[in-house]
Amino acid sequence: MELIRRGGELGSLERLLTGAGQGRAAAALVTGSPGTGKSALLEAFADRAAAAGATVLSALATPAETDLPHGVVGQLLSGAGLAPAGPPPAGTSAGPPPPGPPSADPPPVAPHGPAALHDALCARAAAARPVVLLVDDVHHADEPSVRCLLYLCGRLPATGALLVLAGQRPAEPSVPLAELLRHPRSTTAVHLEPLPEDAVADFLTSAGAGVVEPAAARRLARPWHGFTGGNPRLLHALLDDHRGCGPVRPARPVAGAAFRQAVRGCLRAAGPATHRAARALALLAGDATLTLLARFLSDSEHNVALALEQLDATGLLDAGRLRHAGVRAAVLQELTARENARLHARAADVLHHHGAPPPAVAAHLLAAAQDAADPAPAWARPVLTEAASHALRTHRPHHAAQFLRAAHPAPGDAPPPAYVRELARAEWETDPAAVLRHLPALEHQLAAPKKGDPAHTVTAAGLLLWHGRAEGAARAAAALGRTPHGQELGAALAGARPGGGPALAVPDVDALTEQVLASALHAHAPAPSVAALLATLLHAGRTGNADRWCAQTTGAEPARTTPARHAVLAAVTAVVHVRTGSHDAAARYAGRALALLGPAAWGAAVGVPLSAAVRAATALGAHEEAARLLRVPVPEHMFASWAGLYYLMARGHHLSATGSHRAALGDFHACRDLLALWNTPPDGAADWRPGAARARRELAADGTDTDPAALLTPAERRVAALAAAGCTNRAIAARLYVTPSTVEQHLTNVYRKLSVTSRADLATLLGAGARPAATAGAS
Repeated sequence: MELIRRGGELGSLERLLTGAGQGRAAAALVTGSPGTGKSALLEAFADRAAAAGATVLSALATPAETDLPHGVVGQLLSGAGLAPAGPPPAGTSAGPPPPGPPSADPPPVAPHGPAALHDALCARAAAARPVVLLVDDVHHADEPSVRCLLYLCGRLPATGALLVLAGQRPAEPSVPLAELLRHPRSTTAVHLEPLPEDAVADFLTSAGAGVVEPAAARRLARPWHGFTGGNPRLLHALLDDHRGCGPVRPARPVAGAAFRQAVRGCLRAAGPATHRAARALALLAGDATLTLLARFLSDSEHNVALALEQLDATGLLDAGRLRHAGVRAAVLQELTARENARLHARAADVLHHHGAPPPAVAAHLLAAAQDAADPAPAWARPVLTEAASHALRTHRPHHAAQFLRAAHPAPGDAPPPAYVRELARAEWETDPAAVLRHLPALEHQLAAPKKGDPAHTVTAAGLLLWHGRAEGAARAAAALGRTPHGQELGAALAGARPGGGPALAVPDVDALTEQVLASALHAHAPAPSVAALLATLLHAGRTGNADRWCAQTTGAEPARTTPARHAVLAAVTAVVHVRTGSHDAAARYAGRALALLGPAAWGAAVGVPLSAAVRAATALGAHEEAARLLRVPVPEHMFASWAGLYYLMARGHHLSATGSHRAALGDFHACRDLLALWNTPPDGAADWRPGAARARRELAADGTDTDPAALLTPAERRVAALAAAGCTNRAIAARLYVTPSTVEQHLTNVYRKLSVTSRADLATLLGAGARPAATAGAS
């Protein structure tokens, strides 16, 4: 590891080396937090000492060898060529070698007793070369070796050696280690701090960092320093990840595999207590306080504070929190799923009993539930439910649904109505198709209404309307009467099932719809029926109001709305742009609406974005795109709503533009029959007559029979349209409130006037693609 801004520290050690060569033996202690470069400093000094002619003996203490007696001293003696001998025979003690003729090689020395290293160095004291002893991570040294080093410190002048120890000051060192680290013979104390910001720029322009131009280095220095805290080990790891990004390197730091490994290395070097404190910080995140950390760790606040100081000195903290998400991920990466669940359960328990808000506790309960061996505590369910309500109010429906699922009643217990309603509401906000499984339970709730919050009734009814279940919503609207909530639901019902009741008579429907639109825009309240409400207004031609809403929704920030709400707003905006002739914008917004929600998720409202997209594509001449959109499956019940009528109108215009005039005429006539069925005049966006007139003109120009349905009476046209859609006589009679014999009489006249003999021939002649009455399709 290349040294950056360590010239002063290296110079201090070189001066001690010079003194040792002149007979002034000394000791030095190099300290610093993990990753600050203690080992790199010792390596650089070892190279310079060897170049200066000194004999360098090195040893590295590791946690794995802490219980290995004389492990560190053995490394030093091996480097000196004094191989450690085996243990002395019983009843003997280690001592000086027996007298005899001197040999060329130093005799083996048994590392037993504190004097072993001292005696070995004294045996070499006559040599002209100074001896440098380097012990890295001395805080991990075995106790017998520490005693040898302590013995040596008191007798250094006799050896002519320089002793350099590098390591940390443990919170609770053993007595020999404490004496060694504060020995008065250590005349020089070298402490390494993380690098400042300007030193990071030097690091980036150094030879080891590669080719980083000075201007780029100055630009990167601040974010890289903020990302690493100036820790050299983290800087080198970040550089490795930066290089690994390939030719297109990001401007911002990236916490890749090397960086995460370096973080874990720093934590292991800092010791178990500091590592545990880092995990507690990672789990508690923004909720962490000194008191909570101490409770989580079952330790004293004093000890936790010491661990936090160590983390801060290492550069892993910023304002008392883990520096960024990359550090947090590295801290938690080595946890097993079971350990992670256990720690999150512990965090939830500590936070709950400390009075933390439900959302903070629920997040840990949710994480603990991923792989929990033990059941959740009794207090968990109400906390999760309250957290879900808070998540809905703060526009986080995905979290709300997760909390509610985690709070699911025990197997065999019937879920309470409020639970089903809130879960369905939360799921609608992100994926309305997920609500399908809740529809029977919602219909059951509305079938037996009870006194309570009418807003809950509107929520359940709106979810039913979205998926074409108008009957339950109609009963709810009748039960609410002419209250504000009843008027809102009645207006929505008019859009979902036109002509099905007195909903169009709701007073000031413009103001009501604008209020619901604002609710959908700002997510103040559930509004799954907003598309139906706006369709009710748009069909009446109130483009002025729609323009104002369009301007309002166009400026909406998607991040502040849920996927479903944003999709509805995009679809409504697309419809308005079609009405005003801005077809490029209409195509863009319609595409956004269909991208946010798939066709299945749109339910009965899918005709709103599809019709806008088809009309825009047709106007822009993109007929293949319009044909592709028309191949998207749509639900049968859509054709009983305004969305279905808009879809038929859009398809009719596309067919007419591509030369299929008879099929287009069939779609326009289907619109005519729907409006007649709903007792609604053909005006505004629902005026089918211009399109039908154009199709008839084109057919007349081709010499083709114009309108076969013109030969029929209005009653016969209604029966013929339903029969062409595949309805049986009984279903047609039920739909039109007539007897089956009347239906048979009308069909006989229809077959005679149009010269057909079957429903299939009738469907072909009238343009069978239109299915205006989905609910009449049952036999």
